[in-house]
Amino acid sequence: MSVSNVVLVTIDSLRYDRALQSDRAAPPAPTLSRLARDGFCFDRAFANGPNTPSSFPTLLTGTYPAMYGGYRYLDGRRPFLSATLQDAGMRTVGYHSNPHLGPEKNYNHGFDTFNDGAEDDDDARTIKNFVDEQVPSDSRLYRILRRIWHYVTMTTDTSAYAPATEITDRAIDWLETDWDGDSPYFMWLHYMDVHYPFTPPDRFLRDIDVDPLSTRRTADLNGRMQEDPDSLTAEDRSDLLDLYDGEIRYMDHNLNRLLEKLETQDARENTAVVVTADHGEAFGEHDRYGHHPYNYDELVHIPLVFDVPGREGRQIDQQVSLIDVPPTLYDLLGIETPEAVQGRSLEPLMTGEDREDRVVVCTASGGEMLATRTPEWKLLWDRKADTVELYHLTEDPGEKHDVSAESPEIVEQFRALLEDHVAEARATDTDLPEVEESDEVKRRLEDLGYVE
Repeated sequence: MSVSNVVLVTIDSLRYDRALQSDRAAPPAPTLSRLARDGFCFDRAFANGPNTPSSFPTLLTGTYPAMYGGYRYLDGRRPFLSATLQDAGMRTVGYHSNPHLGPEKNYNHGFDTFNDGAEDDDDARTIKNFVDEQVPSDSRLYRILRRIWHYVTMTTDTSAYAPATEITDRAIDWLETDWDGDSPYFMWLHYMDVHYPFTPPDRFLRDIDVDPLSTRRTADLNGRMQEDPDSLTAEDRSDLLDLYDGEIRYMDHNLNRLLEKLETQDARENTAVVVTADHGEAFGEHDRYGHHPYNYDELVHIPLVFDVPGREGRQIDQQVSLIDVPPTLYDLLGIETPEAVQGRSLEPLMTGEDREDRVVVCTASGGEMLATRTPEWKLLWDRKADTVELYHLTEDPGEKHDVSAESPEIVEQFRALLEDHVAEARATDTDLPEVEESDEVKRRLEDLGYVE
């Protein structure tokens, strides 16, 4: 059975282990788990960066983030997945609300329909913006007012992003009103709900057998995770993970709504559905919370699932990364892969072939924080400080024991590989336009925890 359409669902901040290895009696992602069981599930899939700006260039262009001048703006020379599919005659649709992925950074390139959720300020946000501008950010008053802001967002439906229900509604509306039922299409949906702040509706906490927390407790946990993570106790961490899993359950509910809509339109039989994440989230591992620039596995090990019509799926243990998604989609659709694509198609692995594991390269902080990962080893290199960390993953999967001093030859081998990667990136360097983020984009980023 041939593939005519593709629905690519990306989920912000979704860790592999919390999504597909949950030990809860009521797992938070039953829909995604079903897709993983019935489709092609890549159990060792890794993002090419630990945050949205460094990860999405690979996912939507098939090129490494440091190429073409870097990822602060997507240069037009990159082989955009959307533009390539558009040129092949497919309708292209994108719905999201992550302020990192807006038109000012060229993420709308190649999309016939593109909505990034940008909306005008409401009264509550206007008040909050006034506080941000007038109150010193290092003051106790600012921390108190930020905590009040978290409370307000949970009691007035004010948010820095569009919830999964709204993103799904937009997709369903397009399928019902704009799609003619015949034209091939590529649809990209990005769900933000698993991203900080974690404020799931109570019903989805109950779905995973968790008693809802009070609004005050939820606001306090979210506030301290960003402002004072050292104050978080083991109980606090447990409650934060409950909230995080509740957000996964809410996202998963909307993923199911989307799949049900495809079923009712008889579109599943020729539509490939791909579900993945741009990065994970740290909850105290390596003494950090959130998604910092260090490429540890809690931030780069993500789910990657392909549901391909007419094919019996399987679990695949080969190490892959998000850069492999675009060439895989080209193969599934029978479209020639652009020469500039740097990933490798995963379709041979889907048919049972075996191949040598490829080194995964991760980039963060504008190319200053680099990492390589093989099934056995992982090297982290801070170029600015010129320091390295080396982990023997088969013996130390939690990346707790730096063995760089004991294994200088391994360090040299992988550092040389990263130096080659940097040189390759420089060979494609170009002058990028200065990105002028609007005040609203800056405020939305701050509400999501991105503080300069």
